Amino acid sequence: MAEIKVSLYGGSHEKAIGVRISGVPSGTPIDEAAIAGLLDRRRAKKAAWSTPRSEADEYRFLSGVRDGVSTGEEIVAEIKNTDTRSGDYPVFVPRPSHADYAAFVKDGAKEIAPGGGRFSGRMTAPLCIAGGIAEGVLAAKGISVMAYVKEIGGIKGRGYSDGVTAEEILAAQKEPPYSVTNGETMLKAAEAARLQGDSVGGSVECMVTGLPVGIGDFYTAGIESAIACEVFGVPAVKAVEFGLGTGFSVGFGSELNDPFRFEDGKVITLTNNSGGINGGISNGMPVTFRATLRPTPSISKPEQSVDLSTGENVVLNLKGRHDACIVPRAAAAVEAAAAIAIWKLISEEL
Repeated sequence: MAEIKVSLYGGSHEKAIGVRISGVPSGTPIDEAAIAGLLDRRRAKKAAWSTPRSEADEYRFLSGVRDGVSTGEEIVAEIKNTDTRSGDYPVFVPRPSHADYAAFVKDGAKEIAPGGGRFSGRMTAPLCIAGGIAEGVLAAKGISVMAYVKEIGGIKGRGYSDGVTAEEILAAQKEPPYSVTNGETMLKAAEAARLQGDSVGGSVECMVTGLPVGIGDFYTAGIESAIACEVFGVPAVKAVEFGLGTGFSVGFGSELNDPFRFEDGKVITLTNNSGGINGGISNGMPVTFRATLRPTPSISKPEQSVDLSTGENVVLNLKGRHDACIVPRAAAAVEAAAAIAIWKLISEEL
């Protein structure tokens, strides 16, 4: 089977954004319901904690899909940008903790790309298209990828390690903030930050079920490497940890190892601190990881910056439309990224 390759194009305030996917075999069903589900969860929906920017995120396939299945050619899907306000963004004053300055230098640009250009969270919309296609392929093989909000602004909800079931996760995905518990309190924390002209971060937890034993390998060919590579492509993600993650720094091996046993003729582990992965290879248990997202860098409070056109230190009073918390919308993007990573792995091994 050909190698699956996914690339994004466009930018936050360009005429369109899109995704190119190559290596998809002819006749592969395209699950448009899965695509729609991810795009809907990613959409702002004019919530108090999210950007007022209103984009329908209606997409169309320019090539590679006909009558609901792939043709074997490169799949290209595009979304028009219809609600841009480039004048809200400074041309020569980079926003702190955004990619504005780094991209300005790297690209040799004459001015800063409005809205972050290709580094904007807007690019997660076409990512969700690819993720939806991936989820459809995985579902046909009995593999499910489910992400949900675990924490916002220090407010934590129940997750996989607390005994959360797949059914509870799916139920939580029906409305923001897409958390299993404490959702209302989480959103209040985000709203409080917005009222202060500030923002808050949080974390998204993701669970992959149905993955057979033996997927992945050592060194950079492992599942952790594949998922982390894709998930770090989601803007604002600053950390990814698998299973118990940083919790392994506390405790003994005798406490944190996952003992094996037979159950109904199948090898399982009594605990899943390793997150379903040993040596980069799936062990048959659910693959679990968490992605930590920083507070949205775009805030309304005055911040120190520089004017690249004059060489002066300045105070930035940013205008524009921004999310007080990106975490609820990012859950769909993290899920899409994980689905793409697993899709790529199984296309090489199954």
